[in-house]
Amino acid sequence: MMPEQDYHKPLYTYAGNIHIHSLYSDGSGDFKQIAAAAAANALSYVIVTDHETMEGRSLEGYYGQVALLVGVEINRPHSHYLALGLKQTVAPDPENPQAVIDQVREAGGLGFIAHPFEKGSLYIEKGKAYPWCHWPVFGFTGIEIWNYTSQWRGRHSSLLRAIYYFFLDRKGAMDSPPPEILQLWDCYNKAGYRVVGIGGSDAHAFIFRLGFLSLEIFSYSHTFSAINTHLLLEEELAKDFLAAKAQILSAINDGRCYISFDSLAAGSDFTFYALSRRQRYLMGSTLTFAPGIILEGGIPVKRAFFRLVRDGRVIYTCSGKELRYPVLQPGIYRLEVFHQPLFGRARPWIYSNPIFVNKGQ
Repeated sequence: MMPEQDYHKPLYTYAGNIHIHSLYSDGSGDFKQIAAAAAANALSYVIVTDHETMEGRSLEGYYGQVALLVGVEINRPHSHYLALGLKQTVAPDPENPQAVIDQVREAGGLGFIAHPFEKGSLYIEKGKAYPWCHWPVFGFTGIEIWNYTSQWRGRHSSLLRAIYYFFLDRKGAMDSPPPEILQLWDCYNKAGYRVVGIGGSDAHAFIFRLGFLSLEIFSYSHTFSAINTHLLLEEELAKDFLAAKAQILSAINDGRCYISFDSLAAGSDFTFYALSRRQRYLMGSTLTFAPGIILEGGIPVKRAFFRLVRDGRVIYTCSGKELRYPVLQPGIYRLEVFHQPLFGRARPWIYSNPIFVNKGQ
């Protein structure tokens, strides 16, 4: 739980990418290549989550200015689970994923349900998909609410459409996070389970070869420019790797983070917090309802559209550079921001983690 902060205390925002595969499983790049692609996209951290192996953990560290952490993606056929902060992986059990959740939690790790409602494409792995197959489950840290590769592959009902979006309009292939995931996320939080939302790329940088020809499908550089998870820190990211790793995992665990589709525009200057009695409460915080609480959010672009969500329902909308809303009742509040270009429709862009306003005694 994030304590209240003095309103004037500075904050530091760090963009990073979660859910990455390397040569240790079915990705095409080594850690140096992954870190170089992250640096090219101005990312401060990346978290590699190879399938059922943490073989590269000894190579964790700073690669230039990029902190590279090693987690793991557990379960293969379905019910994929991202585990962060472990010293070693745990046994997979796709038919009983609750057991995997329990093992990760008991080992002191953070666990996230990955692409829970994934849909396949006939043109990728013959329609193979990797959804979460066993509900309900409890005790996990959070849910991957927006996965770039997973959503992209599930949106194409024809080969022509897939070719168009791949070569001509990769941004256009992405809408909002799947509505059913947002609904699931809100339901868990409303039921009192405090579930953190993260974004992931599921980056593999697949290389397809046909004779002397080769084609890279979604390079690391491309996916690192898309769905990223931005962290909020009270202090600058430490130069010492172990200290930086602790800061990164703590921010994710506390929900001091938000998801941004950075291909539309950089989301690093987004803010969303509650003000009460000259104290500031960040995303992931809990405060007690009292008269005078104000929610403030903003992004320094002229054309943005804000949707404030309480307990899973949109309660307020506005356009411009900022939102200001007086809290009139307890609830779980999160903010959605749509990017509005000069021409064309508004596009889903940024999704905050919730602020929890509880009932008083």
